[in-house]
Amino acid sequence: MSIPIQRQYSSPNCILSLHGFSDDSNPKEGVLILSVLTEAKCRIVGVNQNLTGGVNFVANLVKAVSCYGQGLLSGLTHSWETADDNDYVFLQKIPEKNRHLLVFQQKKEEAENQIEIELTTVQLFDLLETIDQFCADKSTLPNLEDNLNPLSRRYRQIEVSLVEQSIPGVIGLAGFMLSAIALFLIPTPGEIRDPNQEIQTPTDNNTEEIVPELPIQIPLDPENQENGE
Repeated sequence: MSIPIQRQYSSPNCILSLHGFSDDSNPKEGVLILSVLTEAKCRIVGVNQNLTGGVNFVANLVKAVSCYGQGLLSGLTHSWETADDNDYVFLQKIPEKNRHLLVFQQKKEEAENQIEIELTTVQLFDLLETIDQFCADKSTLPNLEDNLNPLSRRYRQIEVSLVEQSIPGVIGLAGFMLSAIALFLIPTPGEIRDPNQEIQTPTDNNTEEIVPELPIQIPLDPENQENGE
């Protein structure tokens, strides 16, 4: 018996809704697994157009957002390939506006009817947070692999232009990006000394201070001075 399930993951500027059902009539620990997806919808708050699709859409959205986020962190382009060209998603920079363009195409090679959504940096990080929530939920599409690989620390962001507004707290990949950027901006400290400790010159307590002896002068008798003595 199929059991309908609806899951929703949200952040202040992004909502990801998934509709499907579970084919497991005896869920473990009382948690139903959304194993079959019928529709997914991604909505950016304040944008009239929604992105909708199925399993391919969700997989491509996760990969595209993750690779783009890693690219912002490292300053390098992290490309990815999909085995299915349906529900193609990608992001690109808008340098002149310091913003990010989210593009959705039903077919990878057909750009005539593509949907374009311009994101601020805050909206981008909220999208990352929403994706992180979905990836962390093992009760939703557990067979869907997002193939997220951690970045090596040798990759360094070339431009630090993400902080164009106040950024809300984020988790997962978004939190890793912010932490890594902050880490790279902190200079390596030199030798740290305790200001309360004064440099003291070692002294020998048994050493007595030596006072040089001055010659003693005896004043002459005034009478002898007059007699030329």
